[in-house]
Amino acid sequence: MIKRYVASLSLAALASAAPAWAEWQVADNSDIQFVSIKNNTIGEVSHFDMISGTVGDQGAVEVRVALDSVETNIGIRNDRMKKMLFEVGLYPEAVITAQLSPETMAVLGSSSGSAVPVVLQIDLHGQVVSKDAVLTVSATDAGGFSATTSQPILLNAAEFDLEDGVAALQSVAGLNAISRVIPVTVSLNFTKVAAASP
Repeated sequence: MIKRYVASLSLAALASAAPAWAEWQVADNSDIQFVSIKNNTIGEVSHFDMISGTVGDQGAVEVRVALDSVETNIGIRNDRMKKMLFEVGLYPEAVITAQLSPETMAVLGSSSGSAVPVVLQIDLHGQVVSKDAVLTVSATDAGGFSATTSQPILLNAAEFDLEDGVAALQSVAGLNAISRVIPVTVSLNFTKVAAASP
């Protein structure tokens, strides 16, 4: 059910007098959204308010999504989704990881609008599923970068053992249907984090 997907920057070697940059960190203005379809006719867009993560200088990507920060714009629906679908008491986070190649990292620092293919490992509700994604990566101010999905990533409830939760939501809301395939879009902004002084 969800969601976010990601890329990294590689920095050229810096002069010895300059600080070394260890990694990039997800900025507050990042966003992961998903669309749910009910009764085959009504689409609703939801998102998560709490996203964190890093991209290391060796290309290791990790993004964490706090599932109890889901925002559907309806309070009771937020509560039902946390308890009945995500079961946040048992599975508080979704974790997305990837490994970027040196070749991929090398082109990102000076590129704008580059398409970067990446394989995402999505750990959600006790299940880990691989998804192919293409990210559009662009440089931002102060040496950061943005990474957005070129097209939605499709997550299937059955892949993540969420089928029973969707059925429970459908029943309690008195709906005829809720789509089991969820399009997820990701827009992440990364800023540089300086390495600690030795």
